[in-house]
Amino acid sequence: MVVPDSVVFDAEPLIAHADDEPGSDVVEEYLDAVAVEDTAGYASCVNLAEIRYTIARKYDRTTADEYLDWLTDLGIETVEVVDSWQEASEYILRYNPALGDSFALATAEKVEATLLVGGDDDYDEVSDVPLERFRDGSA
Repeated sequence: MVVPDSVVFDAEPLIAHADDEPGSDVVEEYLDAVAVEDTAGYASCVNLAEIRYTIARKYDRTTADEYLDWLTDLGIETVEVVDSWQEASEYILRYNPALGDSFALATAEKVEATLLVGGDDDYDEVSDVPLERFRDGSA
């Protein structure tokens, strides 16, 4: 596997990594590349919110916040809503993805990066942004 020069993490890969789900080893390779600064890593603040509430519901807020702090320390840069909200709405108008997915797409477009996504069909019609899947099928 070749990790791209820059990658945007959708919520699903990072939740899978935090929970050691199938494909988490692939996500770890991307995170390792960010940690050693071979790859620039990004996430939309909307996707980070998804990660926080998903992990907090399953475990607790402290665990969720520790994981998010770890991602920041690793080198994942947060892309703010103000930088991508209009393009996110355009993705919804074009492809009708979930709101979080539209922000992941807009973030990848903004920073000119590959978007790391899961294996479900949410992104099947998208051709505007380079995509990499970390697993086949959803969890």
